[in-house]
Amino acid sequence: GINAEYGYYITNNLSVMSRAALVNTTVRSMTTSTKNINPKTLFVDDSLSERYARFRPVMPIEHVKTLLELRGTRPGLWLDVGCGPGNSTKQMLGYADKIIGVDVSETQVAVARKTIQDPSLSFLQGSCEKLPVEDNSVDVITVVQAVHYFDIPAFFKEVDRVLLPGGVVGLICYPDPTITSSTSLTSALNHLNYSFLKPFFPASRYEHFKRAYADIALPYTRHNTHVVPLELPLSFSSLLDLVSSWSGFQNYCNHHKLNIEQGLEACEGEIERFLKDGDKEKEQILGYKCTMVSAIKE
Repeated sequence: GINAEYGYYITNNLSVMSRAALVNTTVRSMTTSTKNINPKTLFVDDSLSERYARFRPVMPIEHVKTLLELRGTRPGLWLDVGCGPGNSTKQMLGYADKIIGVDVSETQVAVARKTIQDPSLSFLQGSCEKLPVEDNSVDVITVVQAVHYFDIPAFFKEVDRVLLPGGVVGLICYPDPTITSSTSLTSALNHLNYSFLKPFFPASRYEHFKRAYADIALPYTRHNTHVVPLELPLSFSSLLDLVSSWSGFQNYCNHHKLNIEQGLEACEGEIERFLKDGDKEKEQILGYKCTMVSAIKE
Protein backbone atom coordinates (compact mmCIF):
# COMPACT_ATOMS: atom_id res chain seq x y z
CA GLY A 1 0.00 0.00 0.00
CA ILE A 2 0.95 3.65 -0.26
CA ASN A 3 3.02 5.38 2.39
CA ALA A 4 0.91 8.19 3.85
CA GLU A 5 4.01 10.10 4.90
CA TYR A 6 5.22 10.87 1.37
CA GLY A 7 5.32 14.45 0.25
CA TYR A 8 7.56 17.15 -0.99
CA TYR A 9 8.42 20.74 -0.40
CA ILE A 10 8.72 23.58 -2.89
CA THR A 11 10.37 26.83 -1.98
CA ASN A 12 9.46 30.01 -3.79
CA ASN A 13 12.66 31.89 -2.99
CA LEU A 14 13.78 33.36 -6.28
CA SER A 15 16.97 35.16 -7.15
CA VAL A 16 17.22 38.31 -9.23
CA MET A 17 18.82 38.03 -12.66
CA SER A 18 22.42 39.17 -12.61
CA ARG A 19 21.88 41.56 -15.51
CA ALA A 20 18.45 42.96 -14.75
CA ALA A 21 19.17 46.10 -16.77
CA LEU A 22 19.61 44.00 -19.89
CA VAL A 23 16.08 42.66 -19.80
CA ASN A 24 14.57 45.78 -18.18
CA THR A 25 12.31 43.95 -15.77
CA THR A 26 11.53 44.07 -12.08
CA VAL A 27 11.96 41.57 -9.28
CA ARG A 28 8.20 41.59 -8.77
CA SER A 29 7.40 40.67 -12.39
CA MET A 30 10.06 37.95 -12.49
CA THR A 31 8.78 36.38 -9.29
CA THR A 32 5.21 36.43 -10.56
CA SER A 33 6.16 34.86 -13.89
CA THR A 34 7.97 32.00 -12.18
CA LYS A 35 5.30 31.27 -9.59
CA ASN A 36 2.67 31.07 -12.33
CA ILE A 37 4.49 28.66 -14.64
CA ASN A 38 1.92 26.23 -15.97
CA PRO A 39 3.23 23.03 -17.60
CA LYS A 40 0.27 23.10 -19.99
CA THR A 41 1.67 26.27 -21.54
CA LEU A 42 5.14 24.84 -22.13
CA PHE A 43 6.17 23.54 -25.56
CA VAL A 44 2.92 24.54 -27.24
CA ASP A 45 4.89 25.78 -30.24
CA ASP A 46 5.78 23.13 -32.84
CA SER A 47 9.33 24.40 -33.36
CA LEU A 48 10.07 24.32 -29.61
CA SER A 49 8.74 20.78 -29.28
CA GLU A 50 10.83 19.70 -32.26
CA ARG A 51 13.92 21.30 -30.71
CA TYR A 52 13.20 19.39 -27.51
CA ALA A 53 13.02 16.16 -29.53
CA ARG A 54 16.26 16.87 -31.38
CA PHE A 55 18.53 18.26 -28.68
CA ARG A 56 17.64 16.64 -25.35
CA PRO A 57 19.49 13.56 -24.08
CA VAL A 58 17.55 10.31 -23.65
CA MET A 59 17.26 7.94 -20.72
CA PRO A 60 20.16 5.46 -20.78
CA ILE A 61 19.21 1.88 -21.63
CA GLU A 62 20.92 0.87 -18.37
CA HIS A 63 18.06 2.45 -16.44
CA VAL A 64 15.53 0.54 -18.54
CA LYS A 65 17.29 -2.73 -17.70
CA THR A 66 17.49 -1.87 -13.99
CA LEU A 67 13.72 -1.32 -13.88
CA LEU A 68 13.16 -4.63 -15.67
CA GLU A 69 15.30 -6.40 -13.08
CA LEU A 70 13.30 -4.79 -10.27
CA ARG A 71 10.02 -5.84 -11.89
CA GLY A 72 11.27 -9.40 -12.32
CA THR A 73 9.06 -10.21 -15.30
CA ARG A 74 8.41 -8.78 -18.74
CA PRO A 75 6.05 -5.79 -18.37
CA GLY A 76 2.66 -6.05 -19.97
CA LEU A 77 2.26 -2.26 -19.81
CA TRP A 78 4.93 0.42 -19.36
CA LEU A 79 3.72 3.97 -18.72
CA ASP A 80 6.05 6.92 -19.39
CA VAL A 81 4.57 10.05 -17.78
CA GLY A 82 5.65 13.52 -18.91
CA CYS A 83 6.99 11.85 -22.04
CA GLY A 84 7.41 15.02 -24.10
CA PRO A 85 8.17 14.15 -27.74
CA GLY A 86 9.04 10.57 -26.77
CA ASN A 87 12.83 10.89 -26.54
CA SER A 88 13.07 8.43 -23.68
CA THR A 89 9.85 6.55 -24.36
CA LYS A 90 11.40 5.02 -27.46
CA GLN A 91 14.12 3.49 -25.26
CA MET A 92 11.49 1.13 -23.88
CA LEU A 93 10.63 -0.38 -27.27
CA GLY A 94 11.10 -4.14 -27.22
CA TYR A 95 11.10 -4.33 -23.43
CA ALA A 96 7.33 -4.37 -22.81
CA ASP A 97 4.26 -5.73 -24.57
CA LYS A 98 2.64 -2.28 -24.61
CA ILE A 99 4.08 1.18 -23.97
CA ILE A 100 2.09 4.37 -23.44
CA GLY A 101 3.64 7.83 -23.33
CA VAL A 102 1.55 10.49 -21.59
CA ASP A 103 2.08 14.25 -21.70
CA VAL A 104 -0.04 17.26 -20.83
CA SER A 105 1.08 19.12 -23.98
CA GLU A 106 -0.90 18.42 -27.17
CA THR A 107 2.02 19.66 -29.23
CA GLN A 108 4.55 17.36 -27.58
CA VAL A 109 2.23 14.39 -28.10
CA ALA A 110 1.72 15.35 -31.75
CA VAL A 111 5.49 15.50 -32.33
CA ALA A 112 5.92 12.12 -30.62
CA ARG A 113 3.23 10.52 -32.78
CA LYS A 114 4.77 11.96 -35.93
CA THR A 115 8.35 10.92 -35.23
CA ILE A 116 7.99 7.54 -33.46
CA GLN A 117 5.74 4.78 -34.78
CA ASP A 118 5.59 1.23 -33.46
CA PRO A 119 2.65 -1.20 -33.02
CA SER A 120 3.43 -1.55 -29.30
CA LEU A 121 3.64 2.20 -28.66
CA SER A 122 0.99 4.90 -28.29
CA PHE A 123 1.02 8.50 -27.07
CA LEU A 124 -1.85 10.10 -25.17
CA GLN A 125 -2.52 13.57 -23.88
CA GLY A 126 -3.16 13.38 -20.16
CA SER A 127 -2.35 14.72 -16.74
CA CYS A 128 -0.11 13.26 -14.05
CA GLU A 129 -3.03 13.85 -11.70
CA LYS A 130 -5.40 11.70 -13.79
CA LEU A 131 -3.48 9.03 -15.67
CA PRO A 132 -5.45 7.69 -18.67
CA VAL A 133 -5.17 3.99 -17.72
CA GLU A 134 -7.20 1.54 -15.64
CA ASP A 135 -6.66 0.57 -12.01
CA ASN A 136 -4.00 -2.07 -11.34
CA SER A 137 -2.93 -2.24 -14.99
CA VAL A 138 0.67 -0.97 -15.16
CA ASP A 139 3.92 -2.86 -14.53
CA VAL A 140 6.41 0.02 -14.79
CA ILE A 141 5.99 3.80 -14.53
CA THR A 142 8.78 6.18 -15.49
CA VAL A 143 9.12 9.95 -15.34
CA VAL A 144 12.17 11.39 -17.10
CA GLN A 145 13.21 14.96 -16.32
CA ALA A 146 9.64 16.04 -15.59
CA VAL A 147 8.50 15.21 -12.05
CA HIS A 148 9.59 18.63 -10.75
CA TYR A 149 6.63 20.07 -12.70
CA PHE A 150 4.13 17.68 -11.10
CA ASP A 151 1.79 17.94 -8.15
CA ILE A 152 3.82 15.10 -6.64
CA PRO A 153 1.39 13.93 -3.90
CA ALA A 154 -1.46 13.81 -6.46
CA PHE A 155 0.78 11.96 -8.91
CA PHE A 156 1.77 9.35 -6.33
CA LYS A 157 -1.90 8.72 -5.54
CA GLU A 158 -2.41 7.98 -9.23
CA VAL A 159 0.69 5.77 -9.23
CA ASP A 160 -0.79 3.73 -6.42
CA ARG A 161 -4.11 3.45 -8.27
CA VAL A 162 -2.70 2.17 -11.58
CA LEU A 163 0.41 0.24 -10.54
CA LEU A 164 0.16 -3.52 -10.10
CA PRO A 165 1.48 -5.14 -6.90
CA GLY A 166 5.18 -5.70 -7.54
CA GLY A 167 5.14 -2.89 -10.09
CA VAL A 168 7.98 -0.39 -10.24
CA VAL A 169 8.15 3.41 -10.39
CA GLY A 170 11.34 5.17 -11.52
CA LEU A 171 12.09 8.90 -11.45
CA ILE A 172 14.97 9.93 -13.71
CA CYS A 173 16.83 13.23 -13.99
CA TYR A 174 20.05 14.51 -15.53
CA PRO A 175 20.88 17.53 -13.36
CA ASP A 176 23.63 20.09 -13.84
CA PRO A 177 25.37 19.08 -17.06
CA THR A 178 29.04 19.96 -17.37
CA ILE A 179 31.18 20.55 -20.41
CA THR A 180 33.96 18.24 -19.37
CA SER A 181 36.37 19.60 -21.99
CA SER A 182 36.01 23.27 -21.00
CA THR A 183 35.75 24.84 -17.54
CA SER A 184 34.90 28.21 -19.11
CA LEU A 185 31.92 26.82 -20.99
CA THR A 186 30.81 24.94 -17.88
CA SER A 187 30.86 28.27 -16.03
CA ALA A 188 28.81 29.81 -18.83
CA LEU A 189 26.26 26.98 -18.66
CA ASN A 190 26.02 27.36 -14.87
CA HIS A 191 25.51 31.09 -15.31
CA LEU A 192 22.55 30.50 -17.63
CA ASN A 193 21.10 27.87 -15.28
CA TYR A 194 21.62 29.59 -11.95
CA SER A 195 21.51 33.27 -12.78
CA PHE A 196 20.37 34.53 -16.17
CA LEU A 197 17.48 32.08 -16.75
CA LYS A 198 16.86 31.02 -13.15
CA PRO A 199 13.83 33.30 -12.64
CA PHE A 200 12.12 31.52 -15.53
CA PHE A 201 12.40 27.96 -14.22
CA PRO A 202 10.15 26.64 -11.42
CA ALA A 203 11.83 26.92 -8.03
CA SER A 204 11.09 23.22 -7.44
CA ARG A 205 13.46 22.34 -10.29
CA TYR A 206 16.43 23.66 -8.33
CA GLU A 207 15.38 22.13 -5.04
CA HIS A 208 15.01 18.66 -6.54
CA PHE A 209 18.01 18.90 -8.88
CA LYS A 210 20.38 19.83 -6.07
CA ARG A 211 19.61 16.47 -4.49
CA ALA A 212 19.11 14.51 -7.73
CA TYR A 213 15.55 13.68 -6.57
CA ALA A 214 16.83 12.26 -3.26
CA ASP A 215 14.56 14.77 -1.47
CA ILE A 216 11.40 13.30 -3.03
CA ALA A 217 9.85 10.82 -0.61
CA LEU A 218 8.76 7.89 -2.76
CA PRO A 219 5.44 6.20 -1.90
CA TYR A 220 7.07 2.77 -1.46
CA THR A 221 10.38 1.42 -0.15
CA ARG A 222 13.17 3.19 -2.00
CA HIS A 223 15.80 1.15 -3.79
CA ASN A 224 19.38 2.18 -4.43
CA THR A 225 19.96 5.32 -6.48
CA HIS A 226 21.36 4.41 -9.90
CA VAL A 227 23.69 6.80 -11.72
CA VAL A 228 24.75 6.37 -15.36
CA PRO A 229 27.34 8.83 -16.76
CA LEU A 230 26.63 10.15 -20.24
CA GLU A 231 29.03 11.96 -22.57
CA LEU A 232 27.86 13.58 -25.78
CA PRO A 233 29.78 15.51 -28.47
CA LEU A 234 28.97 19.20 -28.44
CA SER A 235 29.66 22.08 -30.81
CA PHE A 236 29.00 25.69 -29.86
CA SER A 237 25.92 25.81 -32.09
CA SER A 238 24.54 22.61 -30.56
CA LEU A 239 25.09 24.12 -27.09
CA LEU A 240 22.75 26.95 -28.10
CA ASP A 241 20.33 24.40 -29.54
CA LEU A 242 20.31 22.60 -26.18
CA VAL A 243 19.60 25.88 -24.35
CA SER A 244 16.70 26.55 -26.74
CA SER A 245 15.05 23.30 -25.59
CA TRP A 246 14.92 24.41 -21.93
CA SER A 247 11.56 25.42 -20.49
CA GLY A 248 13.29 28.34 -18.74
CA PHE A 249 14.46 29.62 -22.11
CA GLN A 250 10.93 29.38 -23.46
CA ASN A 251 9.54 31.25 -20.44
CA TYR A 252 12.27 33.89 -20.83
CA CYS A 253 11.30 34.43 -24.48
CA ASN A 254 7.59 34.53 -23.68
CA HIS A 255 8.10 36.96 -20.80
CA HIS A 256 10.13 39.38 -22.95
CA LYS A 257 8.14 38.77 -26.17
CA LEU A 258 11.18 37.48 -28.04
CA ASN A 259 11.35 34.94 -30.83
CA ILE A 260 13.75 32.00 -30.58
CA GLU A 261 16.52 33.74 -32.49
CA GLN A 262 16.32 36.85 -30.31
CA GLY A 263 16.34 34.75 -27.16
CA LEU A 264 19.36 32.78 -28.34
CA GLU A 265 21.16 36.01 -29.20
CA ALA A 266 20.70 37.18 -25.61
CA CYS A 267 21.92 33.83 -24.23
CA GLU A 268 24.89 33.79 -26.57
CA GLY A 269 25.87 37.22 -25.31
CA GLU A 270 25.82 35.86 -21.76
CA ILE A 271 27.89 32.80 -22.73
CA GLU A 272 30.50 34.90 -24.52
CA ARG A 273 31.35 36.67 -21.27
CA PHE A 274 32.95 33.41 -20.09
CA LEU A 275 34.62 32.17 -23.28
CA LYS A 276 38.32 31.59 -23.79
CA ASP A 277 40.14 31.55 -27.11
CA GLY A 278 39.10 28.59 -29.22
CA ASP A 279 36.01 27.66 -27.16
CA LYS A 280 33.58 28.42 -30.01
CA GLU A 281 35.56 26.56 -32.66
CA LYS A 282 36.53 23.43 -30.73
CA GLU A 283 34.36 20.32 -30.47
CA GLN A 284 33.43 19.89 -26.81
CA ILE A 285 32.16 17.05 -24.60
CA LEU A 286 28.90 17.47 -22.69
CA GLY A 287 28.66 15.32 -19.57
CA TYR A 288 25.61 14.26 -17.57
CA LYS A 289 25.11 12.05 -14.55
CA CYS A 290 21.75 10.53 -15.37
CA THR A 291 20.28 9.60 -11.98
CA MET A 292 17.32 7.35 -11.17
CA VAL A 293 15.49 6.75 -7.89
CA SER A 294 13.06 3.84 -7.87
CA ALA A 295 10.62 1.91 -5.68
CA ILE A 296 8.52 -1.27 -5.85
CA LYS A 297 4.85 -1.41 -4.84
CA GLU A 298 4.47 -4.12 -2.23
